[in-house]
Amino acid sequence: MPNRISLLFTAMLLSDVAAAQPEQLLWCLDHVPKRQHYEPGKTPYGPMVNLMQDLASRLNVELTFTLPTPVNRCLQQLEHGEVDIVASLLYSPQREQRFHLMPFDIARSESWFIHKDYQLQDQPGLRVMLVKDLIYSAGLQDNYKAAGYVITTANNMDEALAALFFRDTDIVVGPEHITQAKIANNARYKTILTLAPLHQQPVIEAHIAISKTGRYAKRHEAFRQALQQIRQEGKYALYN
Repeated sequence: MPNRISLLFTAMLLSDVAAAQPEQLLWCLDHVPKRQHYEPGKTPYGPMVNLMQDLASRLNVELTFTLPTPVNRCLQQLEHGEVDIVASLLYSPQREQRFHLMPFDIARSESWFIHKDYQLQDQPGLRVMLVKDLIYSAGLQDNYKAAGYVITTANNMDEALAALFFRDTDIVVGPEHITQAKIANNARYKTILTLAPLHQQPVIEAHIAISKTGRYAKRHEAFRQALQQIRQEGKYALYN
């Protein structure tokens, strides 16, 4: 009888310990230089990591990470319930159908990049290149066409930057941090291609997403309120 009581007491203690441990919030980590950095065997670091850890703390959950993963793969995993949260997303109607999209910051996803020898003048005839696999704000192409710009498209950012290097376009439009990282990692480009001093971009919201069918779906308002509070406090300057 004493042994049974002892076993029962131990089981109750283990149950209490398990109940006291916070749930895990698995973040599908993408690699966006300046925002978050990943080194094998170490905890990721950077302002976006700090923001996500703050969010997890306010929700009383434990933030965990995947290995760096392309964003499209992250979204597939989020939809299938393999991860809990994805950050730094632009809005699209297709994404809104599947995910709770919660704004947390301004995105510079439509920054202009130029050849260093080009004297930028905002005038009709400006050759502007967009990238097919990027999401741009609604009406961007119409606004550019109304301004008299000549719009061309590249299949991917590598193709667009090559066109800019060889002066086959005047402007490449793309996400600021990601494009800067691509330029910095290419010895041919890093002293030639640069962020333009003139930006023609609307104010765009960056979002954090959880799945509408995921395990945190019923807490989406708590996520939204916590992100609003974090944003109002202005702790994390992602574009400094």
